[in-house]
Amino acid sequence: MAQSDGEARTNGREDGAAETPGGGAASGAGPRDREPARGGNGRDPGPSADLIDDAIRLVDSLQRKLIIAGVRKGVSTVASPPPRTGDVWEQAIREEQAPPEPALDRLAGVVRTAAPEVAGHLGRAGMALFGAVQESWRIASDEFERQRREREEREEREARERREREARESDNARGREITESTQE
Repeated sequence: MAQSDGEARTNGREDGAAETPGGGAASGAGPRDREPARGGNGRDPGPSADLIDDAIRLVDSLQRKLIIAGVRKGVSTVASPPPRTGDVWEQAIREEQAPPEPALDRLAGVVRTAAPEVAGHLGRAGMALFGAVQESWRIASDEFERQRREREEREEREARERREREARESDNARGREITESTQE
């Protein structure tokens, strides 16, 4: 069934053949059997007309597929671009913030995360303090021992000097007694 010139152009076909719902021409004409398209000057353009006709048919079939897809999905999804999702900052602002945890849970979290570190620091500080006290005690005990030895040596020396002096004094006193008794 031949179509008028206006109907052929709306279908995208210029050969005048009506298309069947399957997409083929009703007259059964193939691409070589149809009447060639003529340019504005009436000359036969040759093989380039076949390429143009094929391109028009491809565009036409693509339009039909898009229209069918639009009917299935809704015309707005095919005809309009996808909605703008926004940048990362907009998405971050839109996301809901989690409700704040109770204070006791937050405190337990702090203790849970900080306690091992604090215990480690306290352990090392305790060991350092114990080492310092032990070293101080050793220094103090060495000094007390040195002072005790010096005091004992001094007391012993003083006792010896005192005994020697007393011995001399007693020798001198005896010597005087002897001299006094001989003089008498």
